[in-house]
Amino acid sequence: MDFIREPNRFYFNDDSGRLAGEITFPAINDDQTWAIEHTFVRDDFGHQGIAAQLTLAVIAAAKDEHKLIDPLCTYAKAYFTRHPEYADLLVH
Repeated sequence: MDFIREPNRFYFNDDSGRLAGEITFPAINDDQTWAIEHTFVRDDFGHQGIAAQLTLAVIAAAKDEHKLIDPLCTYAKAYFTRHPEYADLLVH
């Protein structure tokens, strides 16, 4: 799925232009770290792995831009617990 990127946010809209999913990650620590603070997927788009895709979009961007990640929201914390292969991106 292709997401729209804005500063500190990836999102997508449904066919009518309504927000269907997003992940927000404001910069912290003098812009060295992104804090994933919110992950949202509307119910009618649920159970399709979209939250994971949004998280992977942040991971890919963090790698490209040499950022660390601080997973603050419940979903992001669980994602990084289930995927220790991304532990090198986490702020300690």
